[in-house]
Amino acid sequence: MTDITLTHEPLDLPLSGVWRISRGSRTRAENVLVRLSWIDADGHAWEGQGEAAPYGYYGELRGTVTACLDEFATLLGNDPFAIEAILGRIEARVRHNTGAKAAVDMALHDLWGKILGRPVWQAWGLDASQGPVTSYSIGIDTPEAMGNRASALAEAGWPLIKLKVGTRDDIRCVSAVREAAPSVRLIIDANGAWTPREAISRLSELAQFGIEFCEQPCSSTDVAGLRFIRERSDIALVADESCATEEDIAALVGAVDGINIKLMKCGGLRRARRLIEVARANHLRVMCGCLIESSLAISAAAQLLPLLDYADLDGNLLLASDPFSGVTASHGRMVLGNGHGLGVTPRTIHTEA
Repeated sequence: MTDITLTHEPLDLPLSGVWRISRGSRTRAENVLVRLSWIDADGHAWEGQGEAAPYGYYGELRGTVTACLDEFATLLGNDPFAIEAILGRIEARVRHNTGAKAAVDMALHDLWGKILGRPVWQAWGLDASQGPVTSYSIGIDTPEAMGNRASALAEAGWPLIKLKVGTRDDIRCVSAVREAAPSVRLIIDANGAWTPREAISRLSELAQFGIEFCEQPCSSTDVAGLRFIRERSDIALVADESCATEEDIAALVGAVDGINIKLMKCGGLRRARRLIEVARANHLRVMCGCLIESSLAISAAAQLLPLLDYADLDGNLLLASDPFSGVTASHGRMVLGNGHGLGVTPRTIHTEA
């Protein structure tokens, strides 16, 4: 039996088009692929994989991720079943840097499941047939372009669409989408673009389009603003940027109706499950979202599906080419396979030195 070894390499993910939200736009994601290797007492070699999606808004870049991973490589020990102890040592060594931590967490769960010969969801005792459909996100664009995209998604059978908002054209854009796809369910995400009073006015105008909820209408640091909006709007609110870990939930109780978990915000599956438990205890709805990620990270998050009310796990669907195959989505319904660990296999992995 050997120590667990960690290696990492760049994972460049070009998008199929320009992705725009209220904070800016991007055409590619500079992620990091992590591999954990271990040889058991019988000499059998095992490997688990994880992915970090560093995002400047959360204080991470590819360089900070790789620096943290090099540090984490010395903390893994020789027991892949000691997930709590390993991740505890990692959290004690470096604060924040949750994308890097998430990659190691994913790889550990992948390794654990493969050794057990079970998918992670099954090892947790969950029912893969349960769980919500995933939304498909439409980034900020012209009303015509957003309407055309919504029409195509509706024709393809997607039942739930998420619209990025936060511009002067919000009403026209949402109206165009609703006209193009009258039967789909709609949610919106402002990514903190509005002041509380702007949010109240905008949500009042948008209510006519049958919006299920709005994510992060105002600044992530303005919890009082979220409470102010919730008291004056008929549209439910979900905290995204305001809720990174379970420690953030207490302040949000009464200010929002739900939270959006992301593995890259909280540090992986272990912390995500804590978030779900704390949110449930406080009668909050639970959503799991993503950044621009390959099917590796999306499949990791999808292990949580049976525990969720909402899912927004479409980051891999926005890519020009996905280097992994894993969880699939048909008409919004995600299918968790029986592949061991995270159930992910590589296609062609494009890396840069």
